[in-house]
Amino acid sequence: MHPTLRALSLATFALASLTSQRLHAADAETQILKWKDGKKAAFMLAFDDSAPSQLKNVVPELEKRKIVGNFYLVTGNKLYAALKRRWEDAAKSPYVAVSNHTFTHKGVNNAAELEPELALCNEVLNKLKPEGRQPRLFGFGRPGGVPWKVTPQEQAEALAKHHLCDRPPFFGPPIHYKSAEATVAAVDAAIAKGEMGHLDFHGVGEDWLVTPVEWFTALLDKLEAVRDQVWITDVVSWHQYVTERTSAEIKNVKAAADAISLELTCKADPLLYDLPLTLSTEVPADWKKTVVTQGSNSTTVTVSDGAVQYDALPGGGMITLKKTE
Repeated sequence: MHPTLRALSLATFALASLTSQRLHAADAETQILKWKDGKKAAFMLAFDDSAPSQLKNVVPELEKRKIVGNFYLVTGNKLYAALKRRWEDAAKSPYVAVSNHTFTHKGVNNAAELEPELALCNEVLNKLKPEGRQPRLFGFGRPGGVPWKVTPQEQAEALAKHHLCDRPPFFGPPIHYKSAEATVAAVDAAIAKGEMGHLDFHGVGEDWLVTPVEWFTALLDKLEAVRDQVWITDVVSWHQYVTERTSAEIKNVKAAADAISLELTCKADPLLYDLPLTLSTEVPADWKKTVVTQGSNSTTVTVSDGAVQYDALPGGGMITLKKTE
């Protein structure tokens, strides 16, 4: 079992509540910001069971608004077979993150039965999203309402083997929220706490465990209104960011009047954890603009409140900040 993938679910969920990391070296202070781009909170939308209404009422709205959704697909049942071509088309969208909801949604009685449920579903997901290198991470959502006779350790080992990251526990309308107002309030709660919030759905407008379309569009309106405060993301990116952030180190910092150099590393496997982190570094008072360089990537950043904010990849080479104004 890969060491960076042990106990992916609740461990990662707990780590997400940590505050920004402050890392000191030499005369510079650098923070790894809690959420990407320095946003106040993170938020995820999830959709279970490959429900037809998700193709009809959800995917078009997400694409129109450029909001990502996590779709936990059951890829081995008759429903998916009937909708296969439509899911293949939907998966081409950058706003459709496909995830593993097991192959049959029939549950498992032991660890041996869990193995093909994960492996066969992953085969389909890889065909839906053929781009990118292997191995790769996919999200996982345990199916509800069916037997699940494996221990947490057995599940963790199986998820690690198949490069799956578990999502937070299911929570959403109409089971847990009974109105549009309560559904939308979940976004405000995430911002107020500075945490990751999420809402999980089945049918939207029709099918089963139905969330009214009006509730859903009100939620999307809210997310659009708070984009400047909320990182709306997919489960894999959330998991990568938290895992990298909580195991990150900064070393080899050299500070001078016109340049600062530092190195960002983390303990996670770079083959699976390759999401840039957002950093903030304090700079001398006379700096107004800074060129930030890592490897072949270079960008000019304006100094704000005595610091520069930028993205950097753990293990991506030395990071250099140079005064330009």
